[in-house]
Amino acid sequence: MKVAYFIGSLNRGGTEMLTLDICRKKDIAPYEILLVYRNEGELTEEFRKTGVRMIRLKPKRFGRLRYLFQMRRLLKNERVDVLHAQTLTNGAFALFLTMFSNIKVVNTFHGFHYGWATVPMRHLVTLGCDALCFVSGYVREWYLQRSWVRKNKCFVVYNGIDFSKFDGQFQEPDFLSKIDPPQAGIRLAMVGNFVSGRSQSSLLRSIHRLRGQGVDNFDFYFIGKRSEAEAWRYDDCVKYATENDMLGYVHFVGSRGDVPAILHHIDGFIYSTEHDTFGIAVVEAMACGVPVVANDWAVMCEVMQNGKWGSLYKTDDTDDCARAMKELIDNLKQRKQLAQAQANEVRQYYSIENHINRLNDIYKILVS
Repeated sequence: MKVAYFIGSLNRGGTEMLTLDICRKKDIAPYEILLVYRNEGELTEEFRKTGVRMIRLKPKRFGRLRYLFQMRRLLKNERVDVLHAQTLTNGAFALFLTMFSNIKVVNTFHGFHYGWATVPMRHLVTLGCDALCFVSGYVREWYLQRSWVRKNKCFVVYNGIDFSKFDGQFQEPDFLSKIDPPQAGIRLAMVGNFVSGRSQSSLLRSIHRLRGQGVDNFDFYFIGKRSEAEAWRYDDCVKYATENDMLGYVHFVGSRGDVPAILHHIDGFIYSTEHDTFGIAVVEAMACGVPVVANDWAVMCEVMQNGKWGSLYKTDDTDDCARAMKELIDNLKQRKQLAQAQANEVRQYYSIENHINRLNDIYKILVS
C-alpha cells in the first residue's frame, strides 16, 4: 500500500512537523510513504534526511489546470492507493485530482473552518473524502454538528509526537540561569505564542492574585513570541505586569528553540486556552513528567483524561486558577512524583508510533 502525503510548503508548522515525524519513522510504517508538496521551506533539508521520496509540483501563474493534470498523472504513475491531505484547501484539491480513479482520499482537520468563505469548501471536503481524521474528539463533534458528513467515516487520530527528542541530558537554558531563583526555587511556565487561542492575560491575573495571597516562592516564565498580527495580546500582558510590579517574578522570554531543555528544568507547567483543538504543548509537558495545570476547556479535559494526568481549573476563573497553582506549589514533591510516574503512559498514548498505527488501520479499511 502506498500513501502520498499532500502538503503545501515545507515551512515550520504543526502540520509540517507532524508529517516530518511520520517520514522519520518510515521504517516502522506498514505502508510506503510518498511526499508531494508545492513549495520549499526551512524544513526541506530535514525532510530530505528522512529518505522518503519527495516530489515537488508547483503550479505556475495561469497554469493551475496543467498542475492538476500533472498531479493526476503522477498519482497514476506512482500507483498511489491513498492521498492524505492535511488542510482544507488541499483536501478540495485532492478530490479533483482523484476523480474517476480508485485512489482514496483522507483529510485531517487540525482546526476549525467556520468563515463564510470556507463553508462551501468544508462541506465539499466532508462529503467527498473517503475518510476524515480529527485531532481530537472535541474537533470531531464540532464538525459532526456543523457539516454534511457521515459519522462512520469520521475518525479521531490524536497528533503523534516523537518523544525521543525529549530524552537525554539537557543543559539549563540561559534565561533560567541568568535569573536568580526565588527562595524555594520554584519555576512555573507556559509555552505558547501570544496569539488567538491562548489566554496569557487571564493567567497573568491569576498569578497576580496568587502573589497577593502571600504566595511568593515562585517565578513564572512566559515562553512564546509576540505576534505582529496580534501585537496587542503581548503588549497588554507586559503593560499589566509593569503596572502591577510583577516583572521581578514574571518573565517574558520570547520564542525559544530549546523547549525540551526548558521542560527538564521547570517545576510546573500552567496553561490557559480560549479555543485549542489539541494542545501539543500540554502533552509534551506531561510526557516529560512535569506537573500540569490547565483550564477545563473541553479539549484539555480530553487530552488530560479529565484530570487524571494533571489538574484542571475553571476556564476564565481567576480565583480557581490561583487555587490550582497554589495547590501545585504546596504539594510540589508529590505532584512531581505522580507526573513522572504517569509520563510513560502519556508517551504511549500520544506517540508518533501510535499515530502511524492508527492511520494504517484507517487506510486498510479504505483499500480492502
